[in-house]
Amino acid sequence: MSVISDLTDLIFPRNCILCHKYDEETNKNPLCRSCQKKIPYNHPPFCLRCSRHLETYSPEGLCRDCQKHSPDFDLAWGFTLYQPPMKELIPSFKFQNKTSLRKTFSHIAHTFLNRYSLHLKEFDAIIPMPLTPTRLRERGYNQALLLAEGLSQILHLPCLTDQLERIGHSTRQSDLGEKERWTNVRGAFRMKPLSTVKDKKIILVDDLLTTGATASEAAHVLKTAGAVKVGIIVLSLA
Repeated sequence: MSVISDLTDLIFPRNCILCHKYDEETNKNPLCRSCQKKIPYNHPPFCLRCSRHLETYSPEGLCRDCQKHSPDFDLAWGFTLYQPPMKELIPSFKFQNKTSLRKTFSHIAHTFLNRYSLHLKEFDAIIPMPLTPTRLRERGYNQALLLAEGLSQILHLPCLTDQLERIGHSTRQSDLGEKERWTNVRGAFRMKPLSTVKDKKIILVDDLLTTGATASEAAHVLKTAGAVKVGIIVLSLA
């Protein structure tokens, strides 16, 4: 299969997903060098809870969202800001089957983790944010799982898919206002049979953090099952 793929790339070189131009980098990365430089990395000062960039000083060190809601997760890290070109790349990855972008996103994760000391060695395992069975069938893959697999290799932590599941078919969070998002996800998760998170420190992985409602609800379920600490890692912060 890889031989066929290599021959195809020789005959039909891959162009950059964003600018549609070709350079040597696009043989192994969906983005050319020029477009990679446009990635809007998250940068300090960070909110102490969710890592959003703080535009104004807060005595508590928290952003406005974390001052309004006290999420059930202990900390969160977002590698980038949900600005162009991430506003184009994440929907392409999530809804348009552009799964090759996992290479770009792993590179982003590696760059950010090397740039900042996040003290993630204390964690025991990674869990991808699950999709409902209906959404998984519609999409054909779970984008959070693809991200989690990349992080698993970078952080040398096991990626567990047999722990947490999403139930029901709640309204898409993106279709709701801020207040409705927190009520929409109540009861949206449960632990799978024979789950083993008791006394463990868990990293939940997702593509995007907006209000933090979904991540907070998932963290609540993990902690109820005995997890002693839950951190969130996302590709981008809205």
